[in-house]
Amino acid sequence: MIRLAPLLSLMLIAACAAPPPAPDPDAPAIAWAARVCDATPRIAAAPQQTSADLVAFLDTVSTALGKEAAGIRAAGPPPVPGGQAVVDKALGTIDAAQKSLQQARSRLAAVKPGDDGGLQQAVADVNTGMAGLDDAGDPKATLRQNKDLDRAFAKAVDC
Repeated sequence: MIRLAPLLSLMLIAACAAPPPAPDPDAPAIAWAARVCDATPRIAAAPQQTSADLVAFLDTVSTALGKEAAGIRAAGPPPVPGGQAVVDKALGTIDAAQKSLQQARSRLAAVKPGDDGGLQQAVADVNTGMAGLDDAGDPKATLRQNKDLDRAFAKAVDC
């Protein structure tokens, strides 16, 4: 008759002696991606249709982009081959977007209250000036052009 307790003990000892799973080779890149994601502010405010509201919205977007750029810089160099090139590209896009936002802000601030035609023209000018800066709204799209960072962002929690 086989005794159950010793058999269970042996199974538990064997289970405890099993080696831990190997660490994910992407762990440093995943940690880097998580730091970038944690620094990404969320913008939920939708602008109203006055120049003052649009100026305030542009300020909000510019501030958010600045915080995101600071978060990317604070994360340090990405621990993957070719990662710094996409970081530099993403930061350049953010810088260009902030300059465009500042120009748009100035244009909108110059619109006199009640000047609907001037506001419409300023908004059209802003849209024209912002064309081509789609990646600035999500610098992670640029960062994910690197296959190793793309994999890290996919694995990072809350990214």
